[in-house]
Amino acid sequence: MTAVTKSARAAALVVYGAVAATPDLALAGQAAVPTLTVGRAAAGAPPRVDGRVDDEAWAAAGPYTAFVQQEPNEGEAATERTEIRFLIDQRNLYVAVVCFDSDPGNILVSQSRRDADLDDTDSIRVLLDTFNDGQNAFVFGTNPFGIEYDGQVRAEGQTAQGGGGGGGGFNVNWDGDWTVRTQRTERGWEAEFAIPLKTLRYDPGDDRTWGVNAVRNIRRKNEQVFLSPVPRGYGLQRVSVAAKLQGLTLPTRRDVKLVPYVAGAVDDDRLRRADPVRRSGDIGIDVKWGVRADLTLDLTVNTDFAQVEADVQQVNLTRFPLFFQEKRPFFLENAQLFQLGQPQSVDLFFSRRIGLSPAGEPIDILGGGRLSGRLGGYNVALLTMQTESAADGRTGLTAAPANNFTVVRLQREIGRSNVGAMYVGRQGVGSRAPANDYNRAYGFDLGWQATTNGRVAAFLARTDSPAPRGGSDYAGRAVYTYANNLWGGSGGLTQVGERFNPEVGFLRRRGFRSLEGRYNLSYQPRQWPWIRRIQPHTNFTAFLNLRNELESSQGHFHFFDIMTRTGARFGYLFETGQDRPRRPFTVYQDVTGRRVAIPAGDYAWTRGVFEGHTNLSAPVSASLLHRAGSYYDGDYHGWQLTLGLRAGARLLSELGWNRDDITLPGGRFRNDLVPLKVSYAFTSLASVQGLIQYNRQASALSSNIRLALLDRSGTGFFLVYNDRRDTSPFTTDELIGRSFVVKYTRLLDY
Repeated sequence: MTAVTKSARAAALVVYGAVAATPDLALAGQAAVPTLTVGRAAAGAPPRVDGRVDDEAWAAAGPYTAFVQQEPNEGEAATERTEIRFLIDQRNLYVAVVCFDSDPGNILVSQSRRDADLDDTDSIRVLLDTFNDGQNAFVFGTNPFGIEYDGQVRAEGQTAQGGGGGGGGFNVNWDGDWTVRTQRTERGWEAEFAIPLKTLRYDPGDDRTWGVNAVRNIRRKNEQVFLSPVPRGYGLQRVSVAAKLQGLTLPTRRDVKLVPYVAGAVDDDRLRRADPVRRSGDIGIDVKWGVRADLTLDLTVNTDFAQVEADVQQVNLTRFPLFFQEKRPFFLENAQLFQLGQPQSVDLFFSRRIGLSPAGEPIDILGGGRLSGRLGGYNVALLTMQTESAADGRTGLTAAPANNFTVVRLQREIGRSNVGAMYVGRQGVGSRAPANDYNRAYGFDLGWQATTNGRVAAFLARTDSPAPRGGSDYAGRAVYTYANNLWGGSGGLTQVGERFNPEVGFLRRRGFRSLEGRYNLSYQPRQWPWIRRIQPHTNFTAFLNLRNELESSQGHFHFFDIMTRTGARFGYLFETGQDRPRRPFTVYQDVTGRRVAIPAGDYAWTRGVFEGHTNLSAPVSASLLHRAGSYYDGDYHGWQLTLGLRAGARLLSELGWNRDDITLPGGRFRNDLVPLKVSYAFTSLASVQGLIQYNRQASALSSNIRLALLDRSGTGFFLVYNDRRDTSPFTTDELIGRSFVVKYTRLLDY
């Protein structure tokens, strides 16, 4: 084991003391951050990546050990020692982490699936700011089981519209090509990463500097420690407070990756009157070309997404559409750069509009391409996709004409601020497309880091369509967010025109102005050691029409919210709602045709909610949300119950029961959703997963079973079985349809 030199250790202690004593300096982006130097691997003698940090190659990289707590005692030294080393050669960046543990028998491992949440397991995550811009980064992580966890950070995890660390600025679905190995040892547990330089984007040259940070989770203590301190209220995505990794010699990046696939399927659709059983086979290819070290071209031909997980069903008790996350791999890399608008509410671009019908049925994608990265100091992203026309297999009518989709995104970063523009277009083509079948959207956005802790974000957008489809109109939003280590809040204004129509985006409602506010407090009482955090919070949004008349509102008042030392959480809150539908809308319809409608009118309601979660890292865990109160002009009673069971890290299961029991003047109904998730991991790259869902309203039982034997970067061999059944007594054939898919993909690297 190579010791840190006395001077290096002294420097580390000086830096640690400065940061621990004055965390606001780190938040301000000043110089009180650690500085590390990368080691140089000897030519032809890279470290052996086996999960045990004992190779002679690591002697060229001195360890950094001065990790600092964020939780539970911000600014104090970590209670367990952590060593991290960085090493580079012409092909790879190597990272070695030794997680010393005074009680290695109680190291907790609760996840075994790629990209699983690392908060409820012992884990390590490493952030690499490869342009040293304090905004964007790659994240690589693992746990003692050796899973691969990776993602992309953009704008420090904030969306352009002030997400304040929301999911829109962090893309965990990005899958890079890299290797990690772990072992439990007498020291605790250890991990070695080998990250090919061509997986990253960077400025080539000698003596380069990157931003770098790491967070270790010591789960049995519910303790999080950072290489470079991150103030409470923020996470690893706070790129601007990262340490500096110096001495990098980075070669020019030129690489080509080919990912061909071959697939076969048998589809039995009992609703198809003629030829219910169909067999098919297909081939296709994705190509990734590193045009430059900071610019990548992706091409796809005959795109297929058969291996993608099924959506988890939702019950809609509103008059507005629901949002489902994108899961298809081609659309996930740099997905944050293609965002403009208010995420999941007013999105100018929503990739699920490409190759999927509104009902979620696949539409063939003939091919397309994406160019993304940096060019001349700008972030650039261009995407073009061509879909085939689709016909309803039961009626033969056109479900969707062939379409060409185009997206152009340009963004300039100025310190921790940014300004950008985007164009999104859809053009119907082919014989099934009507005349003047187009939709175009344009937008400008701004993210201004007004103060150390405060950020202003705004956008202005316009859409153009033929007059019968709405013509032209505008939408815009401005929001201010603030967060420190004790409290945070935001306030914003949004307006969407009556004819604003982003057909390739996502829009929950139009013709409104909304006013919103949010406040949260995070307090740690020292006098009660069993309490980790008291965290009351509230948010309220009011929607007005364009004549400034109140249309609807929703409030969340969570004044009693406690997190315990072990990670359990419980509290009580109130939900308020108000709505003024101008016309009746159906809130429930079952397979018999029975409908329950909400008449036009003016309504207000309140519900009390108990929320409780046991320690989710325990072998047996439970979560409960129990709601009781009113709903429109009726009564509401319901719950969301989830039971988790795991056997070690390999077998994970989760059973849910979501019920809505509603009594209205127009009728009474019950919604029941019962999802069952089960996964078993043979290794960190080989697993079988099942999602079985029962939907009482639709009288449907659906199953999605996936066997994945992965090789590199999410490629490998897949077996997928889908099954849909009608459980109502009104059908003679319970089976609605089933399919069996075999797919093999392989990464060829040049």
